[in-house]
Amino acid sequence: MKVLLLGKFPPGQGGISAKTYWLCRALVSHGFEFDVVTMVPSLYASDRQAEPLDGVRMKTLPTDPDGTPWFLPGGTLPTERLVAAALAVSEDQTPDIVETNYLAPYGLAAFAVSSLLGCPLLVRHAGSDVAKLLTWEPVRMALEGVLARARLVITNEDASVNVRSRASKLVVLPRYAPDPTFAEARGTPRGGTVLLLAGKLNYHWRLKALDTLLAALQLRPAWTVLAVADGTGRQAFEAAITEYGLSGRVTLRPFVPPNQMPELLRSVSAVWAVERPGSFSDFSNSVWEALACQRPCLVSAAVLQRPDARLIRSSPFLVTVDAEDPKSVATALDDAVTGTTFAVADDWLKLHTDYVSQNIEAYLQLLRCDQQKSKGVSR
Repeated sequence: MKVLLLGKFPPGQGGISAKTYWLCRALVSHGFEFDVVTMVPSLYASDRQAEPLDGVRMKTLPTDPDGTPWFLPGGTLPTERLVAAALAVSEDQTPDIVETNYLAPYGLAAFAVSSLLGCPLLVRHAGSDVAKLLTWEPVRMALEGVLARARLVITNEDASVNVRSRASKLVVLPRYAPDPTFAEARGTPRGGTVLLLAGKLNYHWRLKALDTLLAALQLRPAWTVLAVADGTGRQAFEAAITEYGLSGRVTLRPFVPPNQMPELLRSVSAVWAVERPGSFSDFSNSVWEALACQRPCLVSAAVLQRPDARLIRSSPFLVTVDAEDPKSVATALDDAVTGTTFAVADDWLKLHTDYVSQNIEAYLQLLRCDQQKSKGVSR
């Protein structure tokens, strides 16, 4: 099966890029081929490409190209450039499916490409693009139109209420589950008492309770932080580091590709994935991946109340803290350093296998429906 994907993908950083990379990596072993067209803002890009995948061809567009012609109303024409690039990579072979994983601009571009090529459109959305973009009146009708005209919309339980009435065909699939055989722990951490912070430092960076973390570091001088992070909130975060007197104990480095995350996780002592109320309701991919790599992962207690948190609740590496109490965090850091490892649990393997299998069935279902529709038209 050949899929033309317009969406977030490495070297672009973020949860959507990472889980799309890992799913493609699993699907190519089942006979899938992907042409990927993506855009990567420099602020949210890893410092190197992810490991090339057999069966995945990449076309990465800059977000701010030189030589954009003058026109009214102005801009860099992201949707138009995505459409043109997708049509170009499809010249040698028409894809079976056009897919997108984010509503704007990728969803709009994918809708145009699927219409021009006569291919069925599969829409995966992120929780954040539904929450933000579908409530923003200037673009709401356009994005609702994409959802209504997609041949299939894949959602998760959390976001299904936002798209159920807007999608003509909806499938609810389980959330992303990492492959524990890629992330299996090997040996003990090399970095001593190093806490990893990985993710975007954007407009809601304070909802990651980083002020509480910095205050806890003042109570535990042996600990340092490796921040694999960047974004529009970076300067504010750096100013807070200086304010707390921790300039020598917090290291910021560029993002790494998804395939290098397991090695990075195995090299640290613990992972920070705490979120305050008001952030996105979903918990970070970092939680799954840290636990799969058998590293203590600090989270807020609210994570345990999520209906899809059954497996992480049973992990001996999950550590809950009070996001407003530095002493709670400091105590958790004391408990986090452990050399204990466990064999990969069967339920982790089953979760990943089921996740991949259900995604394959969704693709096949879409093709079957498209073939039936084509037969009906031919009659």
